[in-house]
Amino acid sequence: MAVRVCPYDIGCEPSPSVPAETLLQDGWKTYLLFFAVSKRVGKTGNLKDLGVAVLDCKECAMSKFGYPNDEGLPEHPLYSYGMANAKSSVLEVMDSPWAKDVSQQRLESARRIWGGRGMDWSWARNRPERHFVITLKEATFECIASELIVERFFKGFDEAFAHVIQEFKKH
Repeated sequence: MAVRVCPYDIGCEPSPSVPAETLLQDGWKTYLLFFAVSKRVGKTGNLKDLGVAVLDCKECAMSKFGYPNDEGLPEHPLYSYGMANAKSSVLEVMDSPWAKDVSQQRLESARRIWGGRGMDWSWARNRPERHFVITLKEATFECIASELIVERFFKGFDEAFAHVIQEFKKH
């Protein structure tokens, strides 16, 4: 199959006009915070402001955050694979070479570490390694994770940060 980019529904969209996206990550969890808006225009003719979304990147193996911003997207390597015409800012890359590389590295590590000790390493074979891209106002976020879930919406960043810090303390 060929690489292609498809919309991925998280129930909202990053605000197209408010640049305040923030990545918070430790060794176990990865969260992307951004001002969120509704997916559809409401009765007023505008998108509804939902507050600050806390997006949990489940089982995140790797992430990238930064260039390109919205003006630089045409230079993104995935632009011609469906990103250009996507009807969403939240995307999944199907048949991603990056996801395949990360998956292969993880399998080889599990085989070497666990298999080398005579232990079962089959658990590593069925881990979902999915490549997600979120195009934001001033950055692009990409990750290899099992899924993306908006945990909650908060009124502001202070509350969202406090929530994520509490989540980090749980491990």
